[in-house]
Amino acid sequence: MSHEFKLDIGHEIIEAEYTGIVTFEERMKAIEEGVTILNDREYPRIIVNLIAAEMQLTPDEKITLAQYVSEQHALINAKTAFLIRCEQTEREKVDQAVLRADEFDSKVFYSRFNAIEWLTGNVG
Repeated sequence: MSHEFKLDIGHEIIEAEYTGIVTFEERMKAIEEGVTILNDREYPRIIVNLIAAEMQLTPDEKITLAQYVSEQHALINAKTAFLIRCEQTEREKVDQAVLRADEFDSKVFYSRFNAIEWLTGNVG
């Protein structure tokens, strides 16, 4: 797997783009890096782009990641758009594992355009 962080200064969005096979260890490392980036900027909008990724995480690993995310103060009150392919729909268990879910505003999208519209509040 590889991941890359991009800054969309015009929309004030941080995008984490994943490619290849994504393992638990690699996803955890990327989240840690992303939190560091968020701490250095005032961008409360995030796109997690998983279109070119193949997730290879067990259900328990997904829950552990969700719980870890719940503990990251930099992610509280951030808006996060998950950009996925249509067949990538395993999100329900992760949502249930997020502690303080009311403080995490996230939504799944199949279109980058629609994700940006939602993140920036330009939804008609």
